[in-house]
Amino acid sequence: MAAETPKILLIAASPMSASFLTERLKEWACEIHFASSCKEAKTFVSHHRFDLVLGEFGLRDDSSSSLAASLVGSSTTLVYSYPVETGCWWLPAVKDGQLCWGSLAMRPSEFIGFLNNVLKDIRSRQPATSGKSRAASY
Repeated sequence: MAAETPKILLIAASPMSASFLTERLKEWACEIHFASSCKEAKTFVSHHRFDLVLGEFGLRDDSSSSLAASLVGSSTTLVYSYPVETGCWWLPAVKDGQLCWGSLAMRPSEFIGFLNNVLKDIRSRQPATSGKSRAASY
């Protein structure tokens, strides 16, 4: 069984604002796509399957809750970054096809561990045959 390449959608106001994360994901051999708004991200996820969506909370179109709702029932995990004085916190929004607003926020170091576990899990799955949904177990 070949390892699956994680397919990730980054949502950020500009590619530069996600450059550190982009470089880290490239090092981890992920397939990366980019959207500059939640509306654009919703269009992407309606046409393509992503394992993970990472976005900035409160982008200019601020439709983050409708993006989360569109991922309910899929195997996609959605996590938002929220800027704070010392960097950012990561807020889970959808996990295992279920909304999880209100989950504990993760500091950057906690998020890197979470991200590493999610990517290991994605790689251990059997390659998808077709469609948007697959069983997830993170």
